[in-house]
Amino acid sequence: MQIDFEAVSDRADGVALTETDRKTSPISLASPVDEGVNAALAYLAELSTDVSRSVVRSRLNVAARWLGFPDAASCPWGQLRFVHVVGFLHELSDKRGLSANSVNAYLSAVKGVAETAWRLRQMDHLSFAEIKAVKSLRVYREPAGRALTSDESRKLIEAAESESGSKSVRDQAVLALLLGCGLRRAEVTRLRFENLSLADGTLRVIGKGNKERKVFLSGVIAEKVRAWVELRGDTPGWLFGRITKGGRVLLNSPLDPSSVGRIVGRAQDDSGIAPITTHDLRRTFATRLLAKNVDIVAVKNLMGHSNVATTAKYDRRSEEALQRAAELAEL
Repeated sequence: MQIDFEAVSDRADGVALTETDRKTSPISLASPVDEGVNAALAYLAELSTDVSRSVVRSRLNVAARWLGFPDAASCPWGQLRFVHVVGFLHELSDKRGLSANSVNAYLSAVKGVAETAWRLRQMDHLSFAEIKAVKSLRVYREPAGRALTSDESRKLIEAAESESGSKSVRDQAVLALLLGCGLRRAEVTRLRFENLSLADGTLRVIGKGNKERKVFLSGVIAEKVRAWVELRGDTPGWLFGRITKGGRVLLNSPLDPSSVGRIVGRAQDDSGIAPITTHDLRRTFATRLLAKNVDIVAVKNLMGHSNVATTAKYDRRSEEALQRAAELAEL
């Protein structure tokens, strides 16, 4: 389903797209200073990580193609209107059967590019306000993912230890940071050697939104990281690099998030534990700290969250643990 841009004119200047316009997708700007700027490209440039840019670009390409344009870079986002956004959400939800969470992710991307178009003065304020007011789909689902048991995490590390060579040492360190520090897999790929202090047992991490935080390496976590550094050497650069078939470490070629996922997947297969995702290791980190009554604000800061509500969503304590907690309640 496509909605013709001609069907809805711009309230501010009455501009509508012709067939020729659809082929070239020009953008009429209020100020010649902004001429030639595509709102999608400007919006993507503001995102802080390559991963975010890749994901959002993909969503905007889907929206642009549904609107009748080859991709996000050729779509005149300044002429997007409320009816287009509602129609697109209807297409995703009712016709393509996407989950509410997925539809809301697309809506967030479209709202983001609409705001950029408004800031570039390609969209009038009323049109932007109407798009901004589109509500996300309400949804409640049981939390995704799970936390590993102590036995499962032990088997996961042992599986990496059973391997041989430099990959084994590297993979143990990666798993230790995922489980013991709650790092996101994208954060692992951006770790720098110069941000590591084994003497202090600390590591500076660049997280979502380019926010920096300090994590602490305790006990076995520090041992695993130290073993990798001894093999890696003290050359500045990426903390974790690719390893050739011959066992040579390439420090100018960092791991990517999919490589971190493969490290976890390989350890899971070799350990024989029930299926897990890389993010389950982060959920495990949060769940164990909360189970030990660590203040949720401290857990929030360690995980790099902006608010405790997000941190609370990572709690995967079992129903048995919740029942035991409930039994402590008094009248």
